[in-house]
Amino acid sequence: MERVTFEDCNCSVARSVDVLGDWWNLLIIRELLWGTTKFDEFQRNLEISKGILSKRLKLLQEYEIVAKHSVGAGTEYALTEKGRALHVIIIAMMQWGDQWNPLPEGAPLIPINRKTGATLAPVQLADVNGEPLALEDLSLLPGPGADDSTLERLDRLRKAYEQKAAVGH
Repeated sequence: MERVTFEDCNCSVARSVDVLGDWWNLLIIRELLWGTTKFDEFQRNLEISKGILSKRLKLLQEYEIVAKHSVGAGTEYALTEKGRALHVIIIAMMQWGDQWNPLPEGAPLIPINRKTGATLAPVQLADVNGEPLALEDLSLLPGPGADDSTLERLDRLRKAYEQKAAVGH
């Protein structure tokens, strides 16, 4: 079966899912964030086949999320700046899982501030002024990459919102 791709889609979420939507990719990124660097360590920690691991590491390298380096007689993998930026997504998923899909015994890991030992606050959206945003406060504006389809969709969303507001919901 041929892999569906969203790389030409006018949606940042779809384009991100194109890279991050495979569970192995997210777990490999998690391992890199936690300090795993060697192929055999990934394989052992994830219980993943060599073939799948090799394919996923190559894909993450193609997307410049992971870099491969020769170290002595071996090879190590490291997150690029682009890859390190995914730590917020991994922590948000971890916090979501601990709250909404928890183990009976509780969270297996507690993320903390390495410098202070303080636990992390839940990942939350805030505007550029630092004001926290709830889902009902969130809206969308067209960006510079919006195409006609995106503009039409935003217009339909705006009209539906205005119609609901007029009815008093």
